[in-house]
Amino acid sequence: MPLVDGESTGSYVTRLAARHGQSVSHLLATVGEGQSAAEVAARESELYFNRAARQRLVAMTGQPLAQLTRALVSLRDEHLLPDSPGVPAWKWPWRPHAGFLVRGCALCAARRGVLDPVWLIRPDPWYVCVRHGRFYDDSRDDRVPFIDLSPGPHVLQAERRRLRLVGSGPVGRLLVADAFGVLAHEAVSLPRLGGGRTTPLRLLPIVARVASRMASLERRRLECQLGPDEHQHWRDQVSKDLGWQLGTALDAWSQQHPPLRRERAERLQQRWQLLSAAPHKDVPEMASVDKLTCVPWEVLIRGPRPYG
Repeated sequence: MPLVDGESTGSYVTRLAARHGQSVSHLLATVGEGQSAAEVAARESELYFNRAARQRLVAMTGQPLAQLTRALVSLRDEHLLPDSPGVPAWKWPWRPHAGFLVRGCALCAARRGVLDPVWLIRPDPWYVCVRHGRFYDDSRDDRVPFIDLSPGPHVLQAERRRLRLVGSGPVGRLLVADAFGVLAHEAVSLPRLGGGRTTPLRLLPIVARVASRMASLERRRLECQLGPDEHQHWRDQVSKDLGWQLGTALDAWSQQHPPLRRERAERLQQRWQLLSAAPHKDVPEMASVDKLTCVPWEVLIRGPRPYG
């Protein structure tokens, strides 16, 4: 059965059961022992396996483990349930352990021969399909499953810039998260993520521009080529170029990213995009923007389910 990159395990198993004319519960019973929240569905939560259950799924599908784990994020080692001695086990809780269930692009799925609904597991509750110019999120409204971005090509351009930065390494993800954090500063007066379904679309072009300016500072900092004078010059320049509102927020952000001591020069053996440093630590695969950013103020508008 075709795999879809980024698909949730629950979505894949639901499709697999339908392909074999089985109920999901019957298929899971052949995989191992498990626990499921009542009436849970692929659009609501994620399905987790332990190592033994994952191996049974490999045998059932005939797909090599490497291919399954490349496509299905939650089957990777870091997301597996603890092993029980020789007992294949699965769990389908009310909510994902990490990440969000986001509707997959129907056109991308169709290219792979998949006509059933697909749900992805993503670190944030939205994403942009740049191939087909569509915005998807974790909304359960089947009447408006996506937003067409053809009237806003600047959003797609910004998303491509964001993807290039994120794809360069962990530091790129951190900078994008910090850019969203900077836009949530009270001086900037922009809507915060979680305040409306289209808020990410409004913010993305500014995020791409701000993250690019932040990257110019962070590169020199991580390469230990940033001194106090250069640090202050950067703060003055962004305030001049981007206005005092963004300048104020970026000044507050830059205080979290002071120059590093010269004895960290051994870091130069790697590309700067791979080298995170204080105030950042790990970059978990399913960590959302608000979990990754270092800004001390609130980034999200809290609610029961952002984006509708």
